[in-house]
Amino acid sequence: MKLEIKQQDIIPYVYFVSSMAQQSKSGMFGSLSSKSDLVGGIFDRWINIIPESIVFNQYFLPEAVKKLNMNKKVRVFSDFYMYDPKVVGIAPDVIGLQIENKIVPFVKYDDTKEDTKFWVPQTECPQIEVKSFFGKKYMVSLRDQHYGDKFLVMVGANIDVDYLLSFFDKNIFTENEISKLTMPNDFIESDNKGLISKTKQVEFNRCSLGSLELLCVTKASQFRNMALKLNAGEIPRYFVDVTQRKVKVKESNYSPNSLLSDYCDKQESGLYRFNDNWYSLFTTPKEKTLDIEIGGPNALRVIKKTTNSITVLAESDTFVNDYNLQKGNQYNINFGTFGSIAGEEYFINKGLLKYLPNMESNLIESLSQIIRKN
Repeated sequence: MKLEIKQQDIIPYVYFVSSMAQQSKSGMFGSLSSKSDLVGGIFDRWINIIPESIVFNQYFLPEAVKKLNMNKKVRVFSDFYMYDPKVVGIAPDVIGLQIENKIVPFVKYDDTKEDTKFWVPQTECPQIEVKSFFGKKYMVSLRDQHYGDKFLVMVGANIDVDYLLSFFDKNIFTENEISKLTMPNDFIESDNKGLISKTKQVEFNRCSLGSLELLCVTKASQFRNMALKLNAGEIPRYFVDVTQRKVKVKESNYSPNSLLSDYCDKQESGLYRFNDNWYSLFTTPKEKTLDIEIGGPNALRVIKKTTNSITVLAESDTFVNDYNLQKGNQYNINFGTFGSIAGEEYFINKGLLKYLPNMESNLIESLSQIIRKN
């Protein structure tokens, strides 16, 4: 399920981040941005808040209203307060709803409740976190920021690299100013290969700025229970793909020569987790390989290893994640690595989110109950 991102959807967020940028210039909320950040860098790091309202206003809330067979106007409230989260804690991504003209808080700020970090959940209201992942990602992760048993909505975001241009005032780019970009031919002796081009016209008025894809809805506790936990300084090694080898490894050169089952153990989730044999042979102690899906590790014989892949011989038809492997063929199972993490974090290969308990209907039902009562 994909949702289109339109300019009007993110206007409040652009203004919010712009305000934050100006506040940080004076030192206020400086902890929310890097010391080296200019406004572009602040936008790049805070754009992950955009999907929160879109996925609820365009999908979850309409589904909740439809479930009730009612005609109510409902919209989500996102957290547009400015504060230092190290002092007051972090509010849930969805802090409440507006149902017709009534405000229904899911949390309330109360600075007399320091033991709760000021944000107090309201009775019978769902607590919801939205995690956004931008661009092509092979894995998803979650830091345990005291999420407990909150709903966890995971969203893949594909935002156009030039999304901010739709908010520029094109009238400041007069023909006189643009003409200064014209490059005379005096600087070119020869361009037979056509490798140099002049500045192209900029389009400022695009309505569609990208799209969102709902990856899964689960509970934060369920994510942590299934995911691989990494500690500070460790490096996640994630699954990339499987490619069939065109040049086969000769049997006399098999090294190692053992079944994949020797290197992994089946988890309660149904996924396979790599064991000590794997780490002693294939990786450094700090690199932790994420769990994978295998049709049968006894069907794959490991015959070669490199820094970022293992070569296997399929001794019977099987599969690894979403890739089918046929008997008698040799394949490279390819991995990638990410930089070392700063603190405790939980990781899952993105393609395996289907193994998490699906709580989408539970979230919609919870929202429906709130809407019905108000």
